[in-house]
Amino acid sequence: MLISPPLSPLVDTKESPQLGATKLKTMEPFSQREAIALQPRFAQIKKCLVSGHASVITSSWRRLLWELKEEIDLISSRGSAVIPTIDFADIDKPACTEAFSHRLRKRGVAIIRNVVPRDTALAWKQDTLRYISKNPHTKAPPSTMPQLVELYWSPAQVKARVHPNLFAAQRFAMRHWTSSDPSVGLATSFPVAYADRIQIRKSGSPRLPTCPQVGGGSVERWEQDGYGRANTYEKVFSGKWEDYDPWDGATRVGVTSDLYNGEGSCSVFRMFQGWLALSSIAPREGGLLVCPMLRAATAYFLLRPFFSPTRSREKAGDSFLDAANWTLDTPQNSILHGALPSYAQELNGLLHPHLQLGRSLVRVPALRPGDYLIWHPDLIFAVDGAHEGPLDSAAMYVPACPLTQTNALYLCRQRKAFLLGRPGPDFGAGSGESNHAGRPGVQDVSEAGGEDGLRAMGLLPWDEEDADSDAERRVLAVANAILFPDRYDMI
Repeated sequence: MLISPPLSPLVDTKESPQLGATKLKTMEPFSQREAIALQPRFAQIKKCLVSGHASVITSSWRRLLWELKEEIDLISSRGSAVIPTIDFADIDKPACTEAFSHRLRKRGVAIIRNVVPRDTALAWKQDTLRYISKNPHTKAPPSTMPQLVELYWSPAQVKARVHPNLFAAQRFAMRHWTSSDPSVGLATSFPVAYADRIQIRKSGSPRLPTCPQVGGGSVERWEQDGYGRANTYEKVFSGKWEDYDPWDGATRVGVTSDLYNGEGSCSVFRMFQGWLALSSIAPREGGLLVCPMLRAATAYFLLRPFFSPTRSREKAGDSFLDAANWTLDTPQNSILHGALPSYAQELNGLLHPHLQLGRSLVRVPALRPGDYLIWHPDLIFAVDGAHEGPLDSAAMYVPACPLTQTNALYLCRQRKAFLLGRPGPDFGAGSGESNHAGRPGVQDVSEAGGEDGLRAMGLLPWDEEDADSDAERRVLAVANAILFPDRYDMI
């Protein structure tokens, strides 16, 4: 069945008359069964990106298709084994981290096991269920994503976000990022808490559609006012995708990933999206699928809108995916395959055939209570449609966010939401948990996470003497000025 979502006025309804022009604030994925034309200005954006180097872009595209074929053959043969794992007890041991780090940078996804003790994680799940039971007026989950529980400030969530082991795991993970410009304001040693939701999949629940997607915006990746502000993908668009470094933090700090204020979109810089398992989650028990070829897959979904097949799949047959069958569009159209303003970036086999998602998407290995699954913000992922396990599965969304000026500005707004019990700023308005019994406060944060926990929640200034460099010290000073203007002068 073709699902035509309500679209913003940024969709060209003259070219797509069957689609409405009603604005819907959402970042939920949908099944885009055909390429959808956007406003004509997107054609101009595409033209500007490739203007003057059509030949090198075409050559780059051909090299990319070859790389994808090789990588997909490898991934499909190894399956979940390509995803690296490390035990939390080993993250400070160079002998254990060297090989892990190499694989993480290549694959863009990893598991840090035993970050939180098993009994603690299981207790947090039970605490969450009791919190919901005490507060039956908790907002119901969206019908399109019934596994998501609309809670942001439950006792378990607050305790998890400020747990010392989570901070240690996040610092370790964020050390895999580098910076091509040391002067850029970025501090990975000072994680910032980001309030997201909880996923609880009921045993025996109906199968959900599997919708591969990428977080961090959609059309913003091609727009000058989005990722273009930091030249994040300049190497890809200039025909040198092999030189693109997905781990360069300097090309992310200036990004605006939410130009269209989509509810549920993420407006902060997440170095990693993350799941903290609160139960056992085996493959086919409501876990995640990922496409673990970070650089090549990112380059592909960025370049795909510039190319079209000369012969359809029906006419080309087995040669449909061959590089010789694909040419750079002249002139460029306004289509950004799978991307629409205010929606999550969607990937599927019809719009992105070379990804062969049936082969390149692999299920994450079994998670145990207390394991921490992390993945790069550009990684293609999907929630498994199947839950065939005997027990409910549960995980918290706990991303790893560095301290930056943008993240400090968000934290200032999120702090107010926490104190009032309202949803995080990225998740819309409403009363949220303001009237929930048992909602934690500042003292609970202090007891669970100490000073580091209070700072991560924006409740205590950072000690600027803890900085390891002048650039990091400036970040702390700016963040303190934003969050505590009465005590600090803006730098």
